[in-house]
Amino acid sequence: MNIILFTKNYPSHNSPQRPFIERELPYLKKHFKKITIIPQKKMGEYLPLPKNVVLDNNFADYYKAQNKSDIFTKAISSKCFYEEIRLHPSILLAPQMLLRLIKFVGDAELTQSWTKNWIENTEIDITNSLFYSFWLTQTAFGLGLLKRNYPKIKVVSRAHGYDVFENRYTPAYIPCRTQTLKLINKTFLASADAHNYLKKNYPSFSQKYHTACLGVEPTNFTSKASPDKIFRIVSCSSIIPLKRVGLLAKAISHAAQIRPKQKFEWIHFGEGPNRKDVQKAINEFPSSIKAELYGFTPNTQILAHYKKNPVDIFVNLSTTEGTPVSIMEAISCGIPIIATKVGGNPEIVSEENGILLSEIPSEKEIVEAFFKIIDNPEVTLEKRKGSLNIWREKYNATKNFDKFAQQLLSVLKE
Repeated sequence: MNIILFTKNYPSHNSPQRPFIERELPYLKKHFKKITIIPQKKMGEYLPLPKNVVLDNNFADYYKAQNKSDIFTKAISSKCFYEEIRLHPSILLAPQMLLRLIKFVGDAELTQSWTKNWIENTEIDITNSLFYSFWLTQTAFGLGLLKRNYPKIKVVSRAHGYDVFENRYTPAYIPCRTQTLKLINKTFLASADAHNYLKKNYPSFSQKYHTACLGVEPTNFTSKASPDKIFRIVSCSSIIPLKRVGLLAKAISHAAQIRPKQKFEWIHFGEGPNRKDVQKAINEFPSSIKAELYGFTPNTQILAHYKKNPVDIFVNLSTTEGTPVSIMEAISCGIPIIATKVGGNPEIVSEENGILLSEIPSEKEIVEAFFKIIDNPEVTLEKRKGSLNIWREKYNATKNFDKFAQQLLSVLKE
């Protein structure tokens, strides 16, 4: 049994966090004889490849060599392009949607064309091979298009957040959704929220949807609460509007103004275009707040921080989410969570292990959540236990990825 895994890139030494692809490999190896990873892009120096795992960069080279006219030509020559316009004629009145469709179909046809040639040259036994896209994007669609030439080929895809929720885009549209879901054999959703979204909006393919939560490995330690009455906050995300890191900065400043004798420390892991704005806010903090932006930080270093330093709360104020790896890692260390009630967050954060805020929280609401944690140490201790419980039950990599590997294997046997 073979698995051919298509992804954006394979984990490299300069990756800010370990992608889940690398986490999955040990479990996939238990059930598949050979794993071939085919990235769309090359990025940095790769992490070591496990035994029986092959990295094929030829698709990345092929894709890089394509220009916009190649993609345009592939798109307008495709029957899928015109089928999508037939299904959604309003696309012709929306230039952004039309351009998105052209790029999507062009990329999908390039994926199909290259993979067809790869199959022919490698002489792989497709009846004994599973084609797996890590994202429900044009790559998954392109693999599905292989059924033109190979009707019995088995194609599956994971799906996470940006590749599921159309309302994250303006206009709210992901190209060829119906065509993609019709072609692929199974879609594995990283959260129940994503599963329910597809089931509601594309009910015709409900039998193909399966929730398959991601997960993180055991850390074998529990992060400690601050022993010195300093309130220590950690956050981890890109510094972009969607993550509302600036709002967190304002809330921390507001909390310090209300309680001038309370000391705060805030560390943010992550980088992004809004860093200067957040740094400006930090520069204006009162002396009772110590804050630092650590920039891109490998997850091993983040976990090392959780192990060596006290952390009182992890905060996520995203406007939308799948199920964040950053929260998974925090709860695996027993850290309580404050998070917005969006996407998959309610599946990983509850009264058991933290506080769920409204979808668009005010500074006041965030500050009140801080004070609930500060003023109730006994309750917060229980929330630490709750974080560990939720990780064990729902986001333990050992359990989740082994089950997922078995699900993939069952697709081949159908």
